[in-house]
Amino acid sequence: MNRLLLSHTLKTFTISVILILWGCREQNSLPEVRTIGVSNISSNSAISGGKVLSSESIITTLGVCWNTTGNPTINDYRTIDGSGLPEFTSQVKGLQSGTTYYIRAYAISAEGTAYGNTIVFKTLNALPILSDIAFLSINENKLQCQATVISDGGTPIASRGFCWSKNPNPTIADSKIALTGSTGTFSAIIENLEINAKYYIRAFTASIAGVSYSPERTFTTSSSNPVLIDNDHLLLGNPSGAINNIISAENYLMVKPQYALSYSNSKLTANWVAWHLNSSWLGSVSRQDDFRADENLPASWYRVKATDFYYSTYGFDRGHMCPSADRTATVTDNSATFLMTNMVPQAPNNNQIVWEDLESYCRDLAKKGSELYIISGPAGEGGTSAKGTFTILKSGVVVPKYVWKIALVLPNGNDDISRITASTRVIAVVIPNNQECSKYPWTYYRVSVDSIENLTGYDFFKNIPKDIQDAIEARVDNL
Repeated sequence: MNRLLLSHTLKTFTISVILILWGCREQNSLPEVRTIGVSNISSNSAISGGKVLSSESIITTLGVCWNTTGNPTINDYRTIDGSGLPEFTSQVKGLQSGTTYYIRAYAISAEGTAYGNTIVFKTLNALPILSDIAFLSINENKLQCQATVISDGGTPIASRGFCWSKNPNPTIADSKIALTGSTGTFSAIIENLEINAKYYIRAFTASIAGVSYSPERTFTTSSSNPVLIDNDHLLLGNPSGAINNIISAENYLMVKPQYALSYSNSKLTANWVAWHLNSSWLGSVSRQDDFRADENLPASWYRVKATDFYYSTYGFDRGHMCPSADRTATVTDNSATFLMTNMVPQAPNNNQIVWEDLESYCRDLAKKGSELYIISGPAGEGGTSAKGTFTILKSGVVVPKYVWKIALVLPNGNDDISRITASTRVIAVVIPNNQECSKYPWTYYRVSVDSIENLTGYDFFKNIPKDIQDAIEARVDNL
């Protein structure tokens, strides 16, 4: 072979190798990503995620995408869960109940978007929503009452009715009347009751989604004035209609002796916490500081640990909703306030200055002869500490943009609902969850209850007569 031909052959071979290698690089340039299985499925949310198996360049965006038709892409619904992580968890929200979804992980690099395997899942059916019970008549051994199914949750109702017992929290395993029907108002006559006996009663609905209950009420067969239990933490109403059923993962009711709360399994914080405060709750017990996971959450859910706020990384306090200092009568009471279901990430200047000043003010009212019905919670996403602005911690805990509180103030007494009038004092605040909020006192952040209802979507004071409720919710406190 002459020298010229050899040179040409080598050039041709070199170009071929380059083209082959270039083609191989092009073929393998997209990241390889795998979808992690879907868990914690509720009626409107789920948890998924993904894992980057390999990538030849920097990953700029990670997340999951989903739709109801198949082969979801980033042009459909999606999460954005960071960049450059080998494995990530995604909080999937805003889903429709009883709906089949297709979901897969994605990873974006300079070469384009890569997708993982598709997983199919179905959200749970939503539970029906019930009103409070209305009592129509009572005599020595008979009661007539009614309630309303406000929403069937998208699932046909198999039965509805009332259940009652001499013990709190009656269920359909106790005495009951089951009726047919769907949404709307229903009534029943309960007969053969014991004379001069105190009963607890709830309305219920049953469907394939589960059993839901109305707020509990009490009545005595010798009385014509059935009432809710005085000093109950939820005496004034359950603002979100929370229920104690695992199917209600975003609005899960937990009732403790010291306070009641609605929990969100996707935010990993309470939606709201409600408690009654008077001088009987106050004593000399010291602060226990025993922050810990709440073991009363369903076993299949992640239980936030004491260290999951990662203060050194994010700079947020473990902010009490029901304050430690509001529960100092016994060690048990104080310790209960350190469960992580009672905490939200709060900017230190919010928690330790503005929020604390309002807490102290409410306790002072209780020490001077008032009793208060207080409810507080987080709103929005994205708070700012000295270390920056964050929406979600690496543990999955959502950082709120605001914290809010409502306190209805009464002089000490009995039969509290009957004593609430259009002039009853109500304190309501919305405070930004940032360091700058301490430039102003808590009084600067006062708003109407109506504005907090608009912010949160909750309905406060549902057990107060409507005309009085409207009056106290529209007014902004100025004392």
